[in-house]
Amino acid sequence: GAAVVAEMNRMGMVVDISHVHDVTMHAVLDITKAPVMFSHSSSKALCAHPRDVPDDVLLRVKENGGVVMINVSTNFIAGPFWVRGGKVGATLLEVADHIDHIKKVIGWEYIGIGADYDGILNPARGMEDVSTIPLLTAELLYRGYRDEEVGGILGLNVVRVLEQCEVVAKELQATTVASDARRE
Repeated sequence: GAAVVAEMNRMGMVVDISHVHDVTMHAVLDITKAPVMFSHSSSKALCAHPRDVPDDVLLRVKENGGVVMINVSTNFIAGPFWVRGGKVGATLLEVADHIDHIKKVIGWEYIGIGADYDGILNPARGMEDVSTIPLLTAELLYRGYRDEEVGGILGLNVVRVLEQCEVVAKELQATTVASDARRE
């Protein structure tokens, strides 16, 4: 594991820790030299999905300079039995609540959108496909987000992480050699 993370850092690959246990989140953050990404996770404080990110890890993501990209699946946002307006399932409002929570804990600079449209069955109502992103944008503006914050959340924060991973890779390539570790 550690050798893989080190080699990913050296190659400029983003270490995506959306599919790992909290213990592994911490382990990766202990060893990575580059920012990490949660490509499709949300806040565990608002929904106890195993792949959502707990607040103690959010604090480490800020220190690391990484990004948490909000998943819009009902299961990640509110759980499978959430009811709003007489209908089962999360809505765009709960998606925005996750953004609000993470912003409160670590700041808007560490939030992105990782909807996971190619891997989910039940998107939050109002977030059924990419054509609904303007609705989320409008909700964030309604909640008082500034244009700079919305731009970061909609993509510029992810661009920053990708650029920083390239910087780290160049530094590591100048000072280290490729791993010769092999699977046994």
